Amino acid sequence: MFEVLGVDKGTTYTKTDRGLIIRSTVRTYRKNEVLLDNEKNIVEYEGSKYIVGEKGNYSTDLMKSQHENTKLLILTAVGLSFTDRFIETNIVTGLPIALYSSQKQQMKDMLQRDSTHQITINGQKKYIRFPNIEVFPESAGAFYSQSEYTDALIVDIGGLSIDIALFEKGKLIKYSTYPMGVMKLYSKITNYINSQYDLSLTEWDMEKVLNEGLYIYGERVELNYDYLIKEHIEEIIERLKLEYDLKIIANVLLTGGGSQWIYKHFQQYIPQAKLMANSQFSNVIGYRNIGKVIFR
Repeated sequence: MFEVLGVDKGTTYTKTDRGLIIRSTVRTYRKNEVLLDNEKNIVEYEGSKYIVGEKGNYSTDLMKSQHENTKLLILTAVGLSFTDRFIETNIVTGLPIALYSSQKQQMKDMLQRDSTHQITINGQKKYIRFPNIEVFPESAGAFYSQSEYTDALIVDIGGLSIDIALFEKGKLIKYSTYPMGVMKLYSKITNYINSQYDLSLTEWDMEKVLNEGLYIYGERVELNYDYLIKEHIEEIIERLKLEYDLKIIANVLLTGGGSQWIYKHFQQYIPQAKLMANSQFSNVIGYRNIGKVIFR
């Protein structure tokens, strides 16, 4: 009996159901560079050497099956999720729900191209084999991480996109993808702060600023970016209202990496909105549950 692993290659973070999370960034390794933190993983694959998981550029479109880095990030996440040198596991991964049908086979073909993948992660050589691979729609995956609700609107807030899935009696009846992820909001706030205080912050710095505040020369400064949050949330709500009868949907469940910070703002417009348990990992937990059924 093989293992089953849920893997989510997100725009900004790649996760597995074993609690692993790394930034979805890849760059070429530079000779003689100094590495002092453990956020960077040195990965060797197909004759090249990379740094995976540091602050840096991320893919700015949703065509995951066509990104050069998708395969490397998934293999790195799988390799880091197991201590074994030889890894044999079935995997379930995801795609934005609106692109699922058109990209599903491309995603599977990319990961099945080699019968065994050889990769070296932080000096440890690993051999990875996927007996079976399944691809599932994002946000719909999160629905299967819980068993409390059979009727629910899932709002999956990712880095680049927001995926919507409406379930009735356990069946997916409607879905959407909006290019309004949390990194786009972070970009707006970053531009505002940099212009106000002559700084060079990036989107990767915003989570810390939002949680801890901004300090300049040791003094905390007052920031007035609430209007940017309000505008962004209102844009999302207006799109939702055009497609879904929000007033009569009893269970609106927020999930995804951006949900923990943003759901309180959602509740101002959708009072019945709830934050899913373990929301950052609900998709991969759902993928694992799905895999246990289809691979058994």
